Amino acid sequence: MSALMSIGKTAMFASYAALQTTSNNIANANTPGYSRQQTQLADAAGQFTGSGFFGKGVDVTSVTRAYDKYLTNQAVSASSTASADAARLDKLTQLEGVFPTGDSGLGSAAGAFINSFVDLSNNPSDSSARQVVLSQAQNLASRFSAASDQLASLQTGVTQDVKTQVDSLNSLAKQVATLNSQIANLKGSNQPPNQLLDQRDQLISKIADIVNVTTVAADDGSVGVFVGGGQSLVLGGNANTVKAVPDTFDPSKVMLTMVEGSATRQIPPDSLVGGSLAGLMKFQNEDLTSASNLLGQMATAISGAVNEQQALGLDLGQPASAGAPIFSVGAPRVLAASGKHRHSHLERDRQRRVQSAGQRLFAELRRHQLQVDAQLRQHHGRQFLHSGESGRGAWWSTA
Repeated sequence: MSALMSIGKTAMFASYAALQTTSNNIANANTPGYSRQQTQLADAAGQFTGSGFFGKGVDVTSVTRAYDKYLTNQAVSASSTASADAARLDKLTQLEGVFPTGDSGLGSAAGAFINSFVDLSNNPSDSSARQVVLSQAQNLASRFSAASDQLASLQTGVTQDVKTQVDSLNSLAKQVATLNSQIANLKGSNQPPNQLLDQRDQLISKIADIVNVTTVAADDGSVGVFVGGGQSLVLGGNANTVKAVPDTFDPSKVMLTMVEGSATRQIPPDSLVGGSLAGLMKFQNEDLTSASNLLGQMATAISGAVNEQQALGLDLGQPASAGAPIFSVGAPRVLAASGKHRHSHLERDRQRRVQSAGQRLFAELRRHQLQVDAQLRQHHGRQFLHSGESGRGAWWSTA
């Protein structure tokens, strides 16, 4: 009779434990990061008799999480990729606003400037037509300057966003290191600390939203967190520090480094394939850099072609001299860095592309000049384009 009562008691305790676990699951149904828990039951050790082994009820062995490592890693990876795309999309949307279409765009200003020469060619002696050309030139220069300022402002915003994300990353890493220590201390209990494990998984997911991570489990229950192609962010109860510092080649940009004790190593941008930091760095190093380079190439090509054509004529001075440039372009800069030779090679390649673009634009302007050449000839000789401010200008020769 006592054996039956003992078996009934174990069944009641097991059912109570299962109900308690189920109630806890229901209570935390909307808790972020909570993993559904299960009560693990096992047949109690039987009692041997001459007639065989008789069962002694049921035992509650553990309460475990409904957890799948593969699915968790896939979810973290997908979230990290989405975070990178969202960060880059936000900045690309802002970059798109720098180059609007319609009358407020660079293309419209450049077109108006070129078209003003058509009106001038119809009446070269009209001083107002000359002034319109100079006014359109000033408008075009202002558009280029405004676009350049907006790109610089975008870079400042990227730098600030990167620093903010890095601060959050370091804070999360320290919290993971603390949880690693707590989990390792409970290893001897032979029972999983489900709440702490959930908290650590949630923190790692937040880290992955900032930068892609790889995790490696240790025997003591702690988890190593690695970023940037294998650089350790968290090892056991220790967390290293990520810093955002000025770029080696361009101080206006930012790059990421990992501080490990007394050693500081750069995190290669190509190793960041997920997280908001990856999106921001990709935007800075590819999208924004490309936009800045193309804007500079366009300004250099237009100004170089126009100034070269302008120099073919004479001004209104006595005696006349070669036409003064309409546009001016800032002098090139050389930035000192450890990778100077590679940077110089890239700069020479950029200059070749700019020169090629300038030659193509000059050919287009020359073709346009030849089209209006017949109209210029009717004025019998040289016509002058007055500069307005200095009293000097340049003429377009019909020869």
